[in-house]
Amino acid sequence: MTDSTIYVVLLNWNGWRDTVACLESLFASTGVSLRAIVCDNASSDGSLERIAMWADGELAVEPPGHPRLSRLLLKAPLPLPYATIDRATAEQGNCDPAASLVLIDNGGNLGFAAGNNVGLRFALKQPDMDYVWLLNNDTLVEPACLANMVKCLQGTPAPAVCGSMIHFFDRPEIIQAIGGNRFNRMTGQAACSEGRFAHERAAQDIDSIEQELSYLSGCSVLLPRDFLETVGLMGEDYFLYYEEIDWFTRAGGRYRLRIAPDARLYHREGRSIGSRSYSRAASTLSDFHMFRSRLIYMRKHQLRFLAMCYVDSWLAVAKRLLRGQFRNAWTVGSVLLGRQAFGG
Repeated sequence: MTDSTIYVVLLNWNGWRDTVACLESLFASTGVSLRAIVCDNASSDGSLERIAMWADGELAVEPPGHPRLSRLLLKAPLPLPYATIDRATAEQGNCDPAASLVLIDNGGNLGFAAGNNVGLRFALKQPDMDYVWLLNNDTLVEPACLANMVKCLQGTPAPAVCGSMIHFFDRPEIIQAIGGNRFNRMTGQAACSEGRFAHERAAQDIDSIEQELSYLSGCSVLLPRDFLETVGLMGEDYFLYYEEIDWFTRAGGRYRLRIAPDARLYHREGRSIGSRSYSRAASTLSDFHMFRSRLIYMRKHQLRFLAMCYVDSWLAVAKRLLRGQFRNAWTVGSVLLGRQAFGG
């Protein structure tokens, strides 16, 4: 196991309860030395202050109802040394080296890619950083999750990145994604996540799944320093969605996509913006950003298939109309017609 510190980057936007619960489980991790970086996208709910209160030991975490998830909490060694800095200070890499938790005020709602990039730039400035774990704040992690991902990468001779076994928060025994997704470059549509809705006890051929993956989910991906220095950070022209697809497209197959089958976490999925989940259709805001980012990606990387992407996207509008999702249909149609401002 590496002696260096693993930097864990989480993005927060009006979700301090989720972030605090995630940190509670994260700092109970075993077998690794970690430093958590929370990038806050101008939350209006006092998130940074609340997270600081938790680090001081002044704010308790309300455990989830499911006993499997409750056991992941109430173990963090509080109080934690932390520091609160602004975006400019973060991007210079300046911070108290004793702070196990770094709270960064991004100064605005930068979106997923740009918001996380603030933390990634900070991590790259730190000399003891060999790996960065990009992790969604609405997750709870098993104690050995991170250590098993690091072990997976260290056992891979070729350059590689690592994903994990992502389970539904509301149904912890059901898999949400095994590492990531496949992607249809002709339509610009991502396939259903690998292993989605399978029971955790169902047999999975991890080696075969790794071969099929087009990209790893930004919900949980462990990246070596070399990946960030070679490929670069996430594309900031995406406000939400398609950042990972763009990232791994730019990587051009230079990094093997690995999955650590013994690295488990539990994801609430789309809590802040209303992405499609286990028992919920996508919100209009989610649909707006999904289709907007899809067109941005296709224009950048698959221009020859752009017409096919438009055909497939108009079919998606028709499906929403048939399901009675009229606001969603109007939103997607507006994006396809070039009316970029969200109005739904």
